[in-house]
Amino acid sequence: MANVAQETSHGEGGLEIRKGLRHFAPGAKVWIAPPAWGDGGERVIVAGRHRGNHRRYMRIVIERRFLTNFRVRAIYSPALVRALMELQPGEEELGAHFLWSAEQAESWARSWNTPTMEARVDGHPRRPFHLVTDPPPMELQLDGITYYLAHFNARGARYSPEPPSVEPSPTVG
Repeated sequence: MANVAQETSHGEGGLEIRKGLRHFAPGAKVWIAPPAWGDGGERVIVAGRHRGNHRRYMRIVIERRFLTNFRVRAIYSPALVRALMELQPGEEELGAHFLWSAEQAESWARSWNTPTMEARVDGHPRRPFHLVTDPPPMELQLDGITYYLAHFNARGARYSPEPPSVEPSPTVG
């Protein structure tokens, strides 16, 4: 389970700031299905109570960066299991088979609580994209080559093999 972030960034360069998400209020609790795609869980399937209708659960795919405070909690509600797994009434026992194991859930929650961001590495032949901590380090070592932070904003960082230029210090006099 996780909470929807209080503020989310959208638009070009992440400059448009919104309160929560279109379908979920800021701080809303959502339950997460195991990752369905091979993108490392950057997009996740969640179920939670919709911003406009607090009685029914809805299921939607969102970007994981919009969630905070990942933790492991048991699901006791058959309605929530149905919403999370897209089951029909009476099929709850089928959904329990496809949910997380405790160890798997703990591992994902721990890794998702570590702040990371995507970095583009210019000139690297095999790995043009890399995950780095947020905020990103000034230098990145890959395959014995040092890459230098060239740019970063809310969406990610960019590294270059060229060292940053040094501005001359002003002379006093």
